[in-house]
Amino acid sequence: MKSVYSLLVIAAIVITGCSSAQKSSEVQAIRVPIAPYLKMDCQELATEQSFVLREADAVRSQVDQEYSSDKNTELVTWVLFAPAAFFLDGNAESASKLASLKGQLETIQEAQKVNNCTR
Repeated sequence: MKSVYSLLVIAAIVITGCSSAQKSSEVQAIRVPIAPYLKMDCQELATEQSFVLREADAVRSQVDQEYSSDKNTELVTWVLFAPAAFFLDGNAESASKLASLKGQLETIQEAQKVNNCTR
């Protein structure tokens, strides 16, 4: 009985550590150049910020949905056919898009400070 319990604990640890999927909150921003934003006036920066925020919200939802789906698929795969779990794709593409959008938002906010834009 102890060995079965031990195997289940080890399997749970392996399952939680194998996925390449990330939650949106775990995605780190990718720094983008500020130069294009410094050429914009405050109104243009606000418009750009609104656009990027809407896009980031949509991608954030996509990343979280893909994460949840990947985790569920991973669990079922490990239970039914463990070797196939090593071929799960994760959500790297949408996570990298979110990282870029987060970086854009940080850069826009920095440009707003440089340009003395008040909110």
